[in-house]
Amino acid sequence: MIKYRALIQAIELGSITKAAKALGYSQPGVSHIIDSLEEKIGFPLLIKSNNRLQLTNTGKKLFPYFKKIVNAEDDMLSMAKSINGLMEGSIYIGAQNSMLVNLLPKIIAKFSEAYSSIELNIQEYPFENFAALLESGDIDISFMSESNIKGFEFHPLFKDSLCLIMNKDHPFTAYDKIPVSSLNGCDFIMPAPGWGDIVSIVSGKKEFSANTKYYTTSDTAAIAIVAENQGVYIMSSLHTSLLPENVVFREFEEDISRVMGFAIKSLKNTTPAILEFIRIAQQVVETELKKEGSILRPL
Repeated sequence: MIKYRALIQAIELGSITKAAKALGYSQPGVSHIIDSLEEKIGFPLLIKSNNRLQLTNTGKKLFPYFKKIVNAEDDMLSMAKSINGLMEGSIYIGAQNSMLVNLLPKIIAKFSEAYSSIELNIQEYPFENFAALLESGDIDISFMSESNIKGFEFHPLFKDSLCLIMNKDHPFTAYDKIPVSSLNGCDFIMPAPGWGDIVSIVSGKKEFSANTKYYTTSDTAAIAIVAENQGVYIMSSLHTSLLPENVVFREFEEDISRVMGFAIKSLKNTTPAILEFIRIAQQVVETELKKEGSILRPL
């Protein structure tokens, strides 16, 4: 392969001396390499005209093929580098709870089946911490709802409907769909500050004033409190598969949803392993969207 590279460099730089310097060879060494190529081909490829190297007429016909051979090797080495990047390393993943308990496990299982040697570190964080964690490099990618995080890329995946959960004996079960106005004055379980954006999304659609009885950083804890008929709780439809038999959910009359996706510093500059993790995530989402009765909604 060095024979083709030496010839290409000599033509593009206009001299064997410059080609030798670019390739890290001696001038006699490059001359010998090109002579060897001409011997292999069976006719001269270079002529010296006006103190500059040029291709012979037959050399001009073969030169595009030499370029293709060198470009093919470069592509192969680039692919090998990418594959090597998928064989080892680690990925640090942050996620909101709703993604952790539903979709992310499917993505992790599919990725680990193909790339078992890559270490995955998954952690739930308060919603307000994601920007700082991405900036510091403590996490490489964050699966979360869309937000105005400056300096990062957000790539949407699907829409997530928001709903209200309640004990099966709660009066709200009489509704087919819950009007937001019905929350005024009702006993309510509120996410602790910084732990979710769901209530603000609903109130942004239509304001309400509930009687907040409890604050929690855990959706699991909120479900347990609802099971004891101590209030209602707004949650992602991604969580509905976790509900016990005595807890039911209703969608909102106003059709309220949020966009879910992933945030990353730069898709262009990330590692091959993370790019492959993202590709598999997108593939899993597409599969889930096609399922009958899917709780995911297309964008």
